[in-house]
Amino acid sequence: MRLGLIARADSRGLGIQTKAVHDHLHPAKTMVIDCPSQKPLPIRRDWYSDATWIKGLPRAQDFRKWLHGLDVVYTAETGYGDALWTEAKRAGVKTVLHCNPEFLNRRDRPDLWLAPTTWMWDTLPDPKVLLRVPITPGPPRRPEITPHFLHVVGRPAIHDRNGTLDLLQSLRHVTENITVTVRCQEAGYVSGLIGEHRIHTPPNVVLRVESGDVKNNRDLYTEGDILVMPRRFGGLCLPAQEAIAAGMPVLMPAISPNEWLPSEWLFPAVEAGSFMAKQRVTYYRTNPEVLAAKLDEYATHPPSTWAEDVQLLQHELSWDHWKPIYREVLS
Repeated sequence: MRLGLIARADSRGLGIQTKAVHDHLHPAKTMVIDCPSQKPLPIRRDWYSDATWIKGLPRAQDFRKWLHGLDVVYTAETGYGDALWTEAKRAGVKTVLHCNPEFLNRRDRPDLWLAPTTWMWDTLPDPKVLLRVPITPGPPRRPEITPHFLHVVGRPAIHDRNGTLDLLQSLRHVTENITVTVRCQEAGYVSGLIGEHRIHTPPNVVLRVESGDVKNNRDLYTEGDILVMPRRFGGLCLPAQEAIAAGMPVLMPAISPNEWLPSEWLFPAVEAGSFMAKQRVTYYRTNPEVLAAKLDEYATHPPSTWAEDVQLLQHELSWDHWKPIYREVLS
């Protein structure tokens, strides 16, 4: 199988996802799309030494030349216009799109839709296959005497997707001694939330805010014992999977598609509204006192199966487990 990969080269989720596919599936050809952005992150040309680089959106002639000799093309989230599907069909090349359902574009016409989670599964066109986004596991961690919680905002998204405000508002209700580190790629975003909502933390809570990009995504998880992610909506959550790869449990709301996590890691959330992306999306909020109680619980009596649960998920999500499945689906 001669695989073609359409990739991105910055440390947003799409860049991290396609870089992992490149490193583990070793495509015969890679096309890297360097699209303009209102809030650009550094472009990592060192990620792809032998790629075809496209500035802006690719044209039909870009695909026509690049597709020659390929059997299948993998792209994530988007086909970057109609030309890919048309040119691939003309060349007899299979196309697969690893989609995010909220951004599903009905104009896209891959031969096979791939879903990273079960979220909004019934809204996806056929034919479709559930194909998780794998991880590269590291050793499980043990909590420190003063538990250190980590929250990764990434690039802030609509309706505070990762629930950063819910976490900040919960901290005044925490009674145990804890440290919380919040990491965000956009400078000033977290401090803006703190100021706008008059967030004050009690003396028993140490709150650290770190902003900026990191060269290696694994560096986001060098500190901390537990990821707390009161995510308000959505399917694929790369920080949750990356934290598990780094040996950390992940605290998330008990909403779809978080059922794959141990029930002890989940906490209640309530429906708060909906908005229109490419499809209508329901979003949730977590009660600050409920989340604070979960932080206090993990600060004092975390589940005894902590390490075993992390190791099991590391195996279930590992590239070692998923690589042959990817090859079968793509072939």
